[in-house]
Amino acid sequence: MRLTTKTRYALRALVELAQQYDEKPLSLAMIARRQRVKPKYLEQILFKLRRARLIKGKKGPGGGFLLARDPQEIRLKEILGAVGESTAPVQCVLGKADKYCSHNALCPMQECWQELKGRLDSFFDNYTLHDVCSNKERKKQKRSNRGER
Repeated sequence: MRLTTKTRYALRALVELAQQYDEKPLSLAMIARRQRVKPKYLEQILFKLRRARLIKGKKGPGGGFLLARDPQEIRLKEILGAVGESTAPVQCVLGKADKYCSHNALCPMQECWQELKGRLDSFFDNYTLHDVCSNKERKKQKRSNRGER
């Protein structure tokens, strides 16, 4: 499985917001600058995250974006779904015809693909945004303990 750029940027933006959880909102420009993402592209992604109720916007001076829920409650699977990512390794697992495969009905790999999708779904359902941030903090601490930056 290969995650799209859109999904990677969504995850990065949400990690940024999770690190600011219970603090002040972050502006689109701030997130874009910190994550080195074009603001117009990030705006489209944040719109999808807001529509999925993963983030909320605050208007006016000092406004920006905040997480809508605690990072421990936001599963990676929700994030993938919000930006339209699928864990299906092939189209037929989604019940869609695959123009490059003529074996849709008789595919000997069908069960394997279904099992793989199930395992990927389980993986992304077991990790939260908090888990990702905790891993990032542990790595940062290890580097500082070794004197790296």
